[in-house]
Amino acid sequence: MESRYENQVFLDPSDKDIYGVPTIKARLTYSPRDLEVIRRMEAGMRQASIACQPNWTGTNAEPDICRILPGADYHEFGTSRMGDDPLTSAADRYGQIHGISSLYVADNSVLPPIGGANPTLTTVALAIRTADNIRSRE
Repeated sequence: MESRYENQVFLDPSDKDIYGVPTIKARLTYSPRDLEVIRRMEAGMRQASIACQPNWTGTNAEPDICRILPGADYHEFGTSRMGDDPLTSAADRYGQIHGISSLYVADNSVLPPIGGANPTLTTVALAIRTADNIRSRE
């Protein structure tokens, strides 16, 4: 999914979990470029799987392929982008939120939105680097 200003991840104060904490919501739409990528991926998957003869009809006669709602994937990244410029990123290269001392991000959200799966090792490496940086400041 292409990064766009219109897409948002936010806390919804009107919807709270059992502990009273606002839930995370995503307000996302596909850009024309996203739709073209989805179309090309679907065509490639159909071509590659001809030998398997899968049933491509999903819910409501729409193909399930690439049709999960934006924000429903558990490997999403990029919501707290890392970078040197506070105008284009939320955190610096060590995960510290710009302009807020002692607030750090050490999860997938600092990674660029690359659409890959299973970013665990990269996330662990970044979290260790963040912890080492915090410790060096003591």
